[in-house]
Amino acid sequence: MKFQMEKIAALRAALHRCPEVSGQEKETKALLMRFLRENTSLELHPCGEGFYGAHREALSGSPKKPSIALRADYDALALPGGDAAHLCGHDGHAAALCATALSLEGRTVGRDVFFLFQPAEETGAGAAQCTGLFRLESVGEIYGAHNLPGLPLGQVTTREGTFACASRGVTLHFKGTATHAAYPESGRSPAQAVGRLLCDLERLSAPEQFAGMTLCTVVGMTMGEKAFGTAASGAELWLTLRAEHDGDLSALEKVILSRAQALAAADRLGFSFEEQDIFPATENHPACAQKVLSVCGGTPLPSPMRWSEDFGWYLQHCLGAFFGIGAGLDCPPLHTDRYEYPDTLLEPTTGAFLKLILG
Repeated sequence: MKFQMEKIAALRAALHRCPEVSGQEKETKALLMRFLRENTSLELHPCGEGFYGAHREALSGSPKKPSIALRADYDALALPGGDAAHLCGHDGHAAALCATALSLEGRTVGRDVFFLFQPAEETGAGAAQCTGLFRLESVGEIYGAHNLPGLPLGQVTTREGTFACASRGVTLHFKGTATHAAYPESGRSPAQAVGRLLCDLERLSAPEQFAGMTLCTVVGMTMGEKAFGTAASGAELWLTLRAEHDGDLSALEKVILSRAQALAAADRLGFSFEEQDIFPATENHPACAQKVLSVCGGTPLPSPMRWSEDFGWYLQHCLGAFFGIGAGLDCPPLHTDRYEYPDTLLEPTTGAFLKLILG
């Protein structure tokens, strides 16, 4: 095992050196597939823009247990200016899944196991494409994990129901009419409509109106330009909407869009919107969440994670659960420039996946 983990740590370091943003992970994908071809006997198959490896067993006598799928993401975080860096630990997630596959070589585990490697988690686009796995294979359960800085190294945690919240980005467009700054009454400015909407957002997203947690975050906005002779005629407002349940997210979006449209109409402004980075709630099946807690010696997560995880797309097609695993009490936070997935977490994560396979 020690030699294997040294090889896996070297793989993670190689992945860390070639960070690629969502949808552009060509070198990362090739590196992972090459490693698995050279070190395992897995069948490798395309799946969406990602791929999966199949460990199949032909058993005589007693029937096989239901098959299980394990998933890892492998995209890096996009940085301002177009660069990328592995500041969320997806390099470690992919390396740990390779270690799990390596650990099955020559072993009989009583079931077929599928190792799903997925791109584009950061944008929410990767998992939706890879749900084709469930058409290609008979999968009984699916599991995935994310490292959690601030939790003791290797400590597993999950919960029944929502593990990670649903979210989506919404861009609101307000279009008026330009005019000279000396004659603002001759044009139509979006300033008042946007200002009123900003003041209304706290009331519109108040949690007492919904079944679970809801949150509306102003990410940013643009209005007009720095030209002091011209009044503003257009504006964009960027919001991230978040909720514990998919239904609440849809209801929250509906009430905000309705208010925005009414304000735009009152000021005779054009209005449109678009959605980005759509993540469903990651809703764990109760029995699968309990399995994680039982076989991995986990602790219950008291409330859902506010962040989102596109693993929720899989749970709309198959029983399963997503869980967190501690990256260490002193590990820097995710998405910060001081963060790097700790190699000491590779073995505990591999161990948790193996326990789920054997459980």
